[in-house]
Amino acid sequence: MRIAAMSSFIPDLRIDAGEVVQAAGGRAIDARVFRQLFGMDSVAALPADMSIRQAFLRLLSDMAFSVEPQPVDEPAIDTLVYVHAFPVQHADGIDFPRELCRSHPVLSQVERCYEVNQHNCGSGFWGLSLAKSLLDCGVAKRVMLLIGDSFSQFPLGQRYIPGCTMMGDAFVALVVDNLPGGCQIERLHLQHHPEFHGGLFGHEQQNRDFFAAHHHMVMDALQAVAFDTHSRQVILPHNINKLSWMNFARSFPETGACLNLDLLPEIGHCCATDPFLLLQRYFDSQALPGEETEAEDIALLSIGSGAYVGACHVHFSDQGERV
Repeated sequence: MRIAAMSSFIPDLRIDAGEVVQAAGGRAIDARVFRQLFGMDSVAALPADMSIRQAFLRLLSDMAFSVEPQPVDEPAIDTLVYVHAFPVQHADGIDFPRELCRSHPVLSQVERCYEVNQHNCGSGFWGLSLAKSLLDCGVAKRVMLLIGDSFSQFPLGQRYIPGCTMMGDAFVALVVDNLPGGCQIERLHLQHHPEFHGGLFGHEQQNRDFFAAHHHMVMDALQAVAFDTHSRQVILPHNINKLSWMNFARSFPETGACLNLDLLPEIGHCCATDPFLLLQRYFDSQALPGEETEAEDIALLSIGSGAYVGACHVHFSDQGERV
């Protein structure tokens, strides 16, 4: 499955981690400990005058240059998959995907809309799986995935999960099809461990067991996508927290050395978008057209609350343009 186009939007607004902790009822010392242990200085947040709808419309406008005008022999975007980690985003009851289709010309030829929101921070990979199924069976020719959550409509303290992470806002648009060349998504892996179904609402022992199993779930997912530490590979993971990945790297040093955590201190854990934000930054950092660069293989990975595990292998082929 080819990535035909990609765009991301991380709001400029930053909220200090200490402010979030104190809004949740924590003390100043709790905020200092959280910052030092979990490696988050701030979180990205939508400003008060920007809605989720406006954020996605901005994202679509940023992408418009990449997908319009289209070559005559390439299909139009005929399917939209809206992905968010947390089901509660639109309490007003509007048909949000259809509203976006009516509001932006990039989506003017969309014939069908789907929504994925039951797999927490692993939801992006379930969205990719849905897109692949639609493409493989011929229902869709080209699929737009819109991925993202915002906590800006909730009380500030809702961003804080004590002893675990802090939620930021960010958004990703991904256009996929079944054409050859370019950047290919391969070996898509999905798994659910039902023994951890309680997720954020599990009791204390369940949460301890989940965190204890995190490293092995990561390694199992990497094995499923044939990750190889001896080749030029990089892991773009969920930004759960610095401590978790530091402990992982101690247990699996060769694999841990491949982790990219560049966005973690600045924007926090942006739910289902983390690996895709890192992928966008990876693409942006690569050589300009005409310059030679040695291609790397990439593993994207996320483990959502409730142990929804998603991963895939991304390979860049020199046959085609960069995303």
